[in-house]
Amino acid sequence: MIVLTGEIGIGKTTLLKKIIGHSKKDFYGVISERFNKGYYVEDVKTGEKRILCSKDDIGFKFRGYYFDIAALEFVTESLKRKGEILVYDEIGYLEAEKKIEVWNLIKDPAILIVRKELVDVVSSRFDTVVFDVLKDNRDKLTNIVLKNIL
Repeated sequence: MIVLTGEIGIGKTTLLKKIIGHSKKDFYGVISERFNKGYYVEDVKTGEKRILCSKDDIGFKFRGYYFDIAALEFVTESLKRKGEILVYDEIGYLEAEKKIEVWNLIKDPAILIVRKELVDVVSSRFDTVVFDVLKDNRDKLTNIVLKNIL
């Protein structure tokens, strides 16, 4: 299992999109991206997007954001799809504190984006190869990760 980690805004999601775009593999799972009030989540297989969390009151509050319960169900359904390689962007405190049950849905081969401070949580559950995404290496990591998934 491949884990991509790094500072906020360093380009982890952009790297993951490049990997998906340069590979002929059948990916499934979710990618999340920031917007001005929170994060949306996109099903990699269908392209469908939902607001996952926001500063606006759209669901239950957790660590400064309100999470939409329907969007969390959308995430779990996306992880249940079939494909060759699962992607999950991003494993954070919601998963670590089991506010969303996803651990049994994460299967190898997979590429996971994980908050730096939670890499040990993921590595204790799965056999992982961890790549720290930095400004100096993020362009080179596309090919390195592609070689690892082949």
